[in-house]
Amino acid sequence: MHDCRLLRGVLRSSRPANIPTLFTNAAAAWASVRGAELPLPALSGGVVLMGLCFYLYGMWENDRVDARWDAARYPDRPVPCGAVSVSVLRLLSLAAGLSGLVLNMALGGEFAVGALLLIVISLYNVFHKLWSGSIVLMGLCRGVWVLAAGLAFARSGGESVPPPALLWYAFGLFLFTCVISAVARREAGRPQVQRAVTVLLSGMCLFDAVWLLGFGFLLWARFRLIMGGNAAAAEARLPGHIGLS
Repeated sequence: MHDCRLLRGVLRSSRPANIPTLFTNAAAAWASVRGAELPLPALSGGVVLMGLCFYLYGMWENDRVDARWDAARYPDRPVPCGAVSVSVLRLLSLAAGLSGLVLNMALGGEFAVGALLLIVISLYNVFHKLWSGSIVLMGLCRGVWVLAAGLAFARSGGESVPPPALLWYAFGLFLFTCVISAVARREAGRPQVQRAVTVLLSGMCLFDAVWLLGFGFLLWARFRLIMGGNAAAAEARLPGHIGLS
């Protein structure tokens, strides 16, 4: 019985409803780096798992750091209600953070970027109740995560420098996440704001879908342009071709 309660507490603390955004973030990062190539299942799965480890580190650390705050204002949260202890969350978050860092390196990613992501997540968890500007830190969490994913994808293709498309995507996701965080800071006791936050979180998957569609259209247009140029060049090489000026 106690084990079931602990498991439920850990799951609640992990906020599983937000996990699908990791899949769409990784897909958009892949498209930004590798274009129209089909994703490699093993590599893509490893990158999503890396993102999940970093995400769980952030969620579990958040509940651990906010334990006293939640006890005074949200007694139904996993730690105040006794479903999970601070020490358990500390152990789980440490394991998740180290696992994310190891996976990042194993997938060919940049150690400095993985370490930076852990630092930014930690800073957000420490300051988000004290500083309204912490929405920037939350935006950086998402932005740096997709940079880590994109670098792993780039290294697998023999590239050492991320393409501009990845940087633009990371910047767009950073801004979108800042907006979500700014709205979420005003959700306490406001059902309408809470619904708006839910819609915006769902909208992150839509943001990724729009990016994928837009980027796919640009790739298609570029392909048509290249094919058209090749056809014109081939026609010009035909015997008896007369160029019109």
